[in-house]
Amino acid sequence: MIQFDEKTHTYTLDGVVLPSVTHICRFLAYDYKSDRPWLAEAAARRGTAIHEACALIDYGEEPEETPEIAGYLTAYRRFLKDYSPEWQGIERPLGDLFLGFAGTPDRWGTMGGERVLVDIKSGSTLRMPALSAQLLGYKALLEGAAFHPSAFYGLRLDKSGVYELRQVEPDFRLFSACLTIHRTITKRGYR
Repeated sequence: MIQFDEKTHTYTLDGVVLPSVTHICRFLAYDYKSDRPWLAEAAARRGTAIHEACALIDYGEEPEETPEIAGYLTAYRRFLKDYSPEWQGIERPLGDLFLGFAGTPDRWGTMGGERVLVDIKSGSTLRMPALSAQLLGYKALLEGAAFHPSAFYGLRLDKSGVYELRQVEPDFRLFSACLTIHRTITKRGYR
């Protein structure tokens, strides 16, 4: 069974530490090796709070709505009202020793009669190359768990209370390139 350590953001399966999909795709991240890492850290903390609160909403609970995340939660509730998804998985860690990586897809289930994989973002824009690679990694993990999505979406929640739902085509080439770079620098001891 996959073990996830939130403090270190480490996935372990059968005693083997696996890199995460987001770590593998870091080369496509907007702020990769940023000269202002504190901004990335603040955004990551806010994103984590938003994800946790959205999961509570999905489980029928009412999260604490701090002023920092209230607008994002309004956007998520609007999305749920407009699309009525039926989630089969919510923020569940997955890993595969054969693939050699792990991750936590945000949401998967059905929406409008389609089997979907949805990744929630809270930045100012959907960064399509990174999202496309990330969704391909999650798709591979979900297929190993016997869920075969036919449609892929980025759901951007905005602090103003609006959302953007955009269909994404997972890109095997981008994910494969990131995985190759990750494995190469890991093998050579670079970070």
